[in-house]
Amino acid sequence: MKRFGIAALLILAVSGSQAFASEFTEKYESALEANDMILQQQLLEENKAKLPDEVNALIKEGLSPDTPKEARQGKFFLAETLARAYKDFTGDVELLKAVKKRSFDAQLSAPVRPTAVNGVHTIEMPTATDSVKNVFKPDNIVIKKGETVKWVNTDAVAHIFSAMPVISAGSFSSKSVPAGGAFEYKFEKPGEYFYLCFIHHAMVGKVTVEE
Repeated sequence: MKRFGIAALLILAVSGSQAFASEFTEKYESALEANDMILQQQLLEENKAKLPDEVNALIKEGLSPDTPKEARQGKFFLAETLARAYKDFTGDVELLKAVKKRSFDAQLSAPVRPTAVNGVHTIEMPTATDSVKNVFKPDNIVIKKGETVKWVNTDAVAHIFSAMPVISAGSFSSKSVPAGGAFEYKFEKPGEYFYLCFIHHAMVGKVTVEE
């Protein structure tokens, strides 16, 4: 995932044909861009009861097929910023978790239900090409409880990946998987497992485990 500065993220957040533009969000964006911490805090405190609605609207737009791909990161940046403030005000972390999950989902392909071979699903980390590199293939799978996923590294470089804390149903870590190596994990607990490579942060994947 390409990295942007705050100013660039704000530009992306308001771009697109259906940009979210409540009066609060416009004022908050201006305060962020000006690095006016006092005004940011004042706006958040005055509008804290509205934050869930603001966040949910940004999530909805970020996931909309009508939102240009380059604008999605800005939408989720604003949504996460507001959700984090809401957590600080209320102690409720669920809104922030929802933003992180949906932001992660926006980076993935549509989910697939592969057929297990002897209870094992294989995900490849393929050799990089000029157009595609540092990916899990497939990157978004749905499996059954008790099945195993095997990640096979056919790339020329090592990868190390782990389930994301807080938003995943459980934890797993591959440690380092060298070129030609593999890592297996048996999923015993239903839920969503979001993971990424800690060497290549744009390399993300998800395993959804059903009963």
